[in-house]
Amino acid sequence: MLAYGVIFFALLFSYDYLPREFRKAFQSGYTFLEYSFFSFFIGYNILNKKFRGIMIILTIAFFLFQIIYYFETKLIRLDSIPIGIETILILIYVIYYFYDFYKRPTSFFIYSHYCFWVSIGILIYLGGSFFFYILINHLDISQVNTFGNLTYVAEIIKNVMFLSAILIFSKNYSTRNKEKNKPLPFLDMI
Repeated sequence: MLAYGVIFFALLFSYDYLPREFRKAFQSGYTFLEYSFFSFFIGYNILNKKFRGIMIILTIAFFLFQIIYYFETKLIRLDSIPIGIETILILIYVIYYFYDFYKRPTSFFIYSHYCFWVSIGILIYLGGSFFFYILINHLDISQVNTFGNLTYVAEIIKNVMFLSAILIFSKNYSTRNKEKNKPLPFLDMI
């Protein structure tokens, strides 16, 4: 999660310094990187191998669609159709992750697992900005400036959820290591 934050912050920061002819490729690459990161993370936490195979097929199809879209369309402001497809696919993956988690027998609550907080952050981020990004090419620049700031709320909540996931992961990781290093009790009764 930390790597995601650093990489995507650097990408967003460098966007304004790009020449106009590279912005379309940058946006397509950003969309695919974000999709790849989210789908890999969620797929890593899904145990059903059949669904993982479906995710791989959908990822290949999405990548091919993005290539075709890149060469066949003119970019106005944002690659809104690939962003819409990315959002729908990731939302399906997250919903399936919750379904898959509830199917497996576990002795701990879902909110004590770091992937739960990442999934909630992804849901809020993608759900909160979905309609704005779909409609961005049909809005006036004043409307984009006005409503674009609302997507920052979803972005901030996502970052808080990711931070919570990092803290929960580090807490669980440190307790797991402490349990590994504990000496086993001597239970020989004879």
